[in-house]
Amino acid sequence: MRLFVAVVPPRPVLLELRAALSTLPHGDVGVRWTHPESWHITLAFLGEVPETTLPDLTERLARAAGRATPMELAIAGGGQFDSHTLWAGVQGDRDRLGRLSESVAAAARRCRVKVDERPFRPHVTLARVRGEGHTDLKPYVERMQSFRTPRWLVKEIGLFESLPPAGVGRPPVYVGRGHWALTGR
Repeated sequence: MRLFVAVVPPRPVLLELRAALSTLPHGDVGVRWTHPESWHITLAFLGEVPETTLPDLTERLARAAGRATPMELAIAGGGQFDSHTLWAGVQGDRDRLGRLSESVAAAARRCRVKVDERPFRPHVTLARVRGEGHTDLKPYVERMQSFRTPRWLVKEIGLFESLPPAGVGRPPVYVGRGHWALTGR
């Protein structure tokens, strides 16, 4: 199972982000836009995890979530990773979000799950440049700079399985494998 742990913004926030993106040019064939139903903020990418690990992993993720308290976030601004990925940024309680990411990763490691060790950079992936294209993402980044959603209260995290696309040009399918409240116990 290919798994990741994430925060999913509420529907009104996703709709606002979708409306903002509709004002950006979408005709560049080198840019592959992500689908709004797949938008999330990854806390930890776990990669391939044996199904037999799932009971222990979900128990530990529930404990990690239970130790965290709800936090306010907003989607704001944008940027790019290298020249291949366009993203929307995250503002608000980023320090607490970072600690939650560390706690989630530690829970996975205790189950002997290899966690992606890249530094945590909270974002929502909006688009990717296909292949070695020469698409310049800077105009998109500039247009995203003034974007900001209202803050919302993050109350839970989720564990998701990423299934392969159902066909060429289709997005991956994310299936929820568990959701846990941030209760601060």
